[in-house]
Amino acid sequence: MAVTHGLRRAVALAAAFFGCAFGVAAAGPVSVDMPAPVLDVRLINGKVVKARDLRGKVVVTMIWATWSPAARMQLGELQRLHSGSRGKGLEVLALSIDESIGEVREFWRARGYTMPVAMRSDAFFDHYGRVSTTPMYYIVDRQGVLRHRVAGTLGSEALAALLKPLLADAPPSERVARH
Repeated sequence: MAVTHGLRRAVALAAAFFGCAFGVAAAGPVSVDMPAPVLDVRLINGKVVKARDLRGKVVVTMIWATWSPAARMQLGELQRLHSGSRGKGLEVLALSIDESIGEVREFWRARGYTMPVAMRSDAFFDHYGRVSTTPMYYIVDRQGVLRHRVAGTLGSEALAALLKPLLADAPPSERVARH
């Protein structure tokens, strides 16, 4: 699939962060407890996150927009999560639904965020469905299964409660080695 415009530079973007799955989900929007689609992600800085690099990790993706006060409020918590848990097998991604990649770049730079950020893509919405609110969270487990879809804000305790059992589960390679 070719990238044709700055807004589409991130074709299949957020789905790569869900890309821990080993197979592609069935046609139509993926549901909770189904394998997440496997797609690579192009970040706004031009780097590509390969789906294969996310296998065995817990992945949190938040859909957000610069114009959404609730989503902007949640970005600080997502940044703390990114900074504090990355070495524990957790990856985070912020997926903007803004129209302007330049506006998102400036927003990111002005706040000093270091977590990966990408723009919306039709491929993402084809696999996960349209988003009716921001923020919107998608959480994928180490086996590549979509475990949570949460519309609206999440407090740090609620997010930690969703992630704790997923992070406690051993990565697939360690599970095989133990048997």
